[in-house]
Amino acid sequence: MAAVIVDLAAGEPVCAIGVAAPGPLDPARGVILHSPNLGWRDHPFGSGLAGAVGAPVCLEDDANAGALGEALHGAGTGHDPVVYLTLSTGVGAGIVVGGGIVRGAHQAAGEIGHLVVDAAGPRCGCGGAGHVEAFVGGAGLARRAAAAWPAATLADGSPAPRNAGDVLRLARAGDPTAVLLADDATEALARAIAAVSAVLDPGVIVVGGSLGRGQRALVRRAAARARRLVIPQAGGSLRVVPAALGERSPLVGAAVLASGLAAAASREGRHG
Repeated sequence: MAAVIVDLAAGEPVCAIGVAAPGPLDPARGVILHSPNLGWRDHPFGSGLAGAVGAPVCLEDDANAGALGEALHGAGTGHDPVVYLTLSTGVGAGIVVGGGIVRGAHQAAGEIGHLVVDAAGPRCGCGGAGHVEAFVGGAGLARRAAAAWPAATLADGSPAPRNAGDVLRLARAGDPTAVLLADDATEALARAIAAVSAVLDPGVIVVGGSLGRGQRALVRRAAARARRLVIPQAGGSLRVVPAALGERSPLVGAAVLASGLAAAASREGRHG
């Protein structure tokens, strides 16, 4: 990554670097505390990249960065609070209130993917059981597919589903096992959305991530279900919309943070 950054700079000085990475992480120390989907724990990514490039690094949770990008420059503009829900390999959420990221006392705010929706449910990548992410995250759906269809092929000879997209396509074709997995995913996502709505009463929930962008019918069904799970005052005004910035939401948020870091470094330099 350092080599790519230096190459992109094309001889110009690099003032600051913004990085959006899977969390939980510690932005102040630039350490990724535990990222089950990357297999990293206590990894000093920020300081390592800063040393390799020779520029300060702002390391932020990808959901938080996505929330900031959408709040300031995307679908969340003009709304407060803004929640950015990312559905991809895993499931996470970023929260922006008053233009600032809500990280929580232990850098774990927004870890909605690890909300337990079924204590007897499938194992999550983090080791817990029955988490939202185990039902609707890409990795979780892939594990469920492998368990549901242990053979490499279906009865008709076609390849067995091995990822979330395949499962959901098969569900749309009416396969009963795939329909069950899709229904479980919808219910888990609905409960996550309802929990966010009940706790934060957001002005808007923006949905991004590869699954969130690619499986909008699933998101719409989950949002409709979530509206029935919360009190009428919240359900009637619950807005769930696609990310306006697409896959760039976390990158835009990281760029905003890097810009602030560069400006702060410049001020510090002027004042000695």
